[in-house]
Amino acid sequence: MTENPDTGAGRFPGLSGAARPAGVSLPPGADLTAIAQLILAGVGPAFADQVSVYVLEHLLQGAWPPGPVSGSRLLARRLAGRLTRSGHQDSAAILPVGQVIAFAAHAAAARCVRHGRPVVADHLDGETIGQLRPESRAALSGFSSFLLVPMLAQGTVAGFLAMGRTPDMPAFSAPDAEAATRLAGDGGTSILDALELLSQRSMPDALQRGLLGIQPTVPAGLEVAGRCLPADGYQIGSDWYDIIPLARGRTGLIVGDVLGHGPAATAVMAQLRGVARALADLDLTPAELLGRLNRSAMGLPHLTLATCAYTVIDPDAQACTLAGAGHLPPVLALPDGTTRVPEVPAGPSLGLGRCMYGQARIKLLPGTVLALYTDGLVETRTCSYDQGVLALRTVLGRERGDLETACDAVIGTLAGRREDDVTVILARILHQSG
Repeated sequence: MTENPDTGAGRFPGLSGAARPAGVSLPPGADLTAIAQLILAGVGPAFADQVSVYVLEHLLQGAWPPGPVSGSRLLARRLAGRLTRSGHQDSAAILPVGQVIAFAAHAAAARCVRHGRPVVADHLDGETIGQLRPESRAALSGFSSFLLVPMLAQGTVAGFLAMGRTPDMPAFSAPDAEAATRLAGDGGTSILDALELLSQRSMPDALQRGLLGIQPTVPAGLEVAGRCLPADGYQIGSDWYDIIPLARGRTGLIVGDVLGHGPAATAVMAQLRGVARALADLDLTPAELLGRLNRSAMGLPHLTLATCAYTVIDPDAQACTLAGAGHLPPVLALPDGTTRVPEVPAGPSLGLGRCMYGQARIKLLPGTVLALYTDGLVETRTCSYDQGVLALRTVLGRERGDLETACDAVIGTLAGRREDDVTVILARILHQSG
């Protein structure tokens, strides 16, 4: 690999020329999506054939005030992406917003963030390529020069810009890297300001409700609603859920729970969530995803106990495939008002050792509600698991309206006093697609 990691990280005043990115005016109070789009606008098509704006995942998960990046992998989420002269028109499919990538320590992006200076490379490393969707790999294989620039503000890296050029453009040079640093600095300042503002609210709620502008699109024929609330007395929890649009109209749903509270548990949650999201983007089966997530969990230094459930819902087949790692089984609420708890192969919690996970295929008639949740919803000091699940089934059996209302009813009935983090996600096939 040909690279130049010492291209400088200072500001570049007086930028000129159509081929150079320019500093942009980023308004105070803008959300992350608006900031990312303004950064994209500052990188003209004459400068790069493709550009992505990434924010560090641990900042999104509530690690505030921000500290140094640590760990063997760098988790980063794409806030925005654009292709220009690559011959591909669908930027959203090739550079999907919200995708989380776990960059290995030797990856150019990780070194860019770790050292706080630009890195120029002639190709992406194999581990990064392996996490991309097939259409992304095909498109980016035509690029011959990459520039990674940290979004650095007051000594803190908020994220980075990833830019690429095809062979019909000159390879990125040291002056190019220096020119892009000014724009990246402006972007880093605005992103950190936006995250600080969000840290004064409930960060998990902001993430789940899309206040960061990263709310995924749920495919037609499926309705999804979820809640993720920290235990009383905590601003940030260690539960999480994710919604991942997949190929062929399918949707992946992830629910996870890390034992404990406070910064250490939240940091573990952020790492597991980021890895799980990156694995889901590979379109693995639920059993395969949990197997790989388990191997990643085994390498985390502060992991105590974590559980996870992953399901892939296929509206065309009117079914879902589900696997669990030490997690509670789902609840099904059928259109006729009856409920049941389907059998799912038991699998050990994450990080306890190498193992194989099984999976179950569950039929979902249109109108059936699938409920995934964490133990904080159904277990308290005064309520056993069996009592809690019965209460959950009772609420779901009588809720026939929209799922947002059903979610509120579940939380209102079962989570009045939150002794633990509480997460629930409901999904329903509305009709057969196609």
